[in-house]
Amino acid sequence: MVHTPHRPSWMCAACPVDTPWPCPPARIQLAEAYAGEPIALSVDIGEMLPMAAEEAGVTDPAELYERFVSWTWNGSAT
Repeated sequence: MVHTPHRPSWMCAACPVDTPWPCPPARIQLAEAYAGEPIALSVDIGEMLPMAAEEAGVTDPAELYERFVSWTWNGSAT
């Protein structure tokens, strides 16, 4: 099952209700899709951050960073 964002809420379309995307399974899927290209993963996910912030109304920079960016650089998809 592919875990994709349900827009405009940016919750996972496959996980239980109110699971923020990218959820742990989505992070694994994205890391696998971008295997060997960590910079491309970070750039693409980073470009989604402002769209998600605007559409879902998330304004906390720390929450946005943790949700969209931090996991792409820590060597782990979770």
